[in-house]
Amino acid sequence: MWAHVLLWTPIAITVVGVIIGLGLFAAADADPTHSSSGLGYLGIVVWGGLAVLSPVLLGSFIAGLVMLIRARS
Repeated sequence: MWAHVLLWTPIAITVVGVIIGLGLFAAADADPTHSSSGLGYLGIVVWGGLAVLSPVLLGSFIAGLVMLIRARS
């Protein structure tokens, strides 16, 4: 069970982060009349967080993959 948690959690976090970042960029770009530029900066912060966490997410994914391969063999 832990292999699946370690395997799918970083995938889910990455997908959700990318979707939220793109949504914030789209919201900031859609309405130039109001002060929505803060949403674009928040999108950059979300993507920066993903970039900072990428070694941890990759390590978790690789550990889950190794555990899954060893459990199957």
